[in-house]
Amino acid sequence: MIKLIIEFIRKIKINPAFWVVIFGAVYTGHFREIIVWFFVVLIHEMGHFAGARLFNWRVSRIDLLPFGGAAVVEEHGTRPIHEEVWVAVLGPLQHIWLTGVAYILSQTNLISANDFYWFFILNLTLFLFNLLPIWPLDGGKVLFALVSKWIPFKEAQQKFLMVSGALLVIGSAWQLSLQPSHLNLWVICLFLGLAHILEWRSRHYVFIRFLLNRMQQSSIKGTRTIIVPPTWSLSKVTHHLVKGVSHSIVIKNFNPITINEKQLLEAYFHNHSPECAIGKVFR
Repeated sequence: MIKLIIEFIRKIKINPAFWVVIFGAVYTGHFREIIVWFFVVLIHEMGHFAGARLFNWRVSRIDLLPFGGAAVVEEHGTRPIHEEVWVAVLGPLQHIWLTGVAYILSQTNLISANDFYWFFILNLTLFLFNLLPIWPLDGGKVLFALVSKWIPFKEAQQKFLMVSGALLVIGSAWQLSLQPSHLNLWVICLFLGLAHILEWRSRHYVFIRFLLNRMQQSSIKGTRTIIVPPTWSLSKVTHHLVKGVSHSIVIKNFNPITINEKQLLEAYFHNHSPECAIGKVFR
């Protein structure tokens, strides 16, 4: 446990925008509150980190952000869906036991009722905020993992980011119209907007990493059949791969040919141009 905590602390990186929140709290005389908030955020991220290490994920760093934190991992989009969901929800779940401990302390008069109420609202706010279906919040990660289970990864990736971006724009416009002078709110909205832009720009890299991971997986439960015309390019066929199942690809022509997913990916990465027609590759 101590080794895990030390590893967690070493990976903490403070985002510059985080200092804006700290400065705002100190400037307005809320130093005690920001210390407690900082502690709660660390526990939240510790939950993500512990879950990632439980599933043997590679954690690059723990970013402390204006709205909380984010565990940056190498396995984005490549691990089983149940792992991605668990790692995402283990952060918000920490707020439940934290609130329970605070309630016990209030009942034994170790903290006042007012302090408990403030602590309860803090945890409730972080819990609900992080479960919003917006990237890169925990709720957004859970939603993306679930969507990628039902529709092709490439399609899920693009549609999720567009829906998430639309929700962010609508939500930001609504909140900023109510609190236009709220500095922290501006920082949070701008940061989430930047996160969407960066994720959209890196979507091809994430997709390629997803395909490379598929080549390394030895066994996947469940099989899905894809029927494609011989004129489709290898690249277009990969756009129809769904996460969590293996694929049998049927090339529909006069003499239908069936190949497996690994044959497709071997041709895509090593043997032919991604834009080569699949009917010319497999005859």
